[in-house]
Amino acid sequence: MSEIDELVASPGVLMAGRFGPDGRVAEHKTAGLYVENPALTGIAQWFCAAVTTMFGSMAYAVDTLNQSGFNQTSWTYSGGDYVIAVHGDRFVIAERAKLGSLDELNQLLRAGQP
Repeated sequence: MSEIDELVASPGVLMAGRFGPDGRVAEHKTAGLYVENPALTGIAQWFCAAVTTMFGSMAYAVDTLNQSGFNQTSWTYSGGDYVIAVHGDRFVIAERAKLGSLDELNQLLRAGQP
């Protein structure tokens, strides 16, 4: 079973995947019964890219001030009924009510990653 298969098999996960070097979704899988909408997949891709870019800018500013090593490639957004989590080049989109906790989701997403 691949990393992406393991992620999408987790409770509440609707989609899991990996971004390519150009920031586009290079690989993804969806949970059964979830009907993929290409327009929404594109919106999720650009949302993740925009937030990662924003955190990159913030990381540069913070590191300039205190060299703290702020990690702009790992973040979680929870709003309304859904959660989007990104770690490095991997992402998960899930239903908030069906997740055990955001910490569990982040640990799963980081498994095997630096």
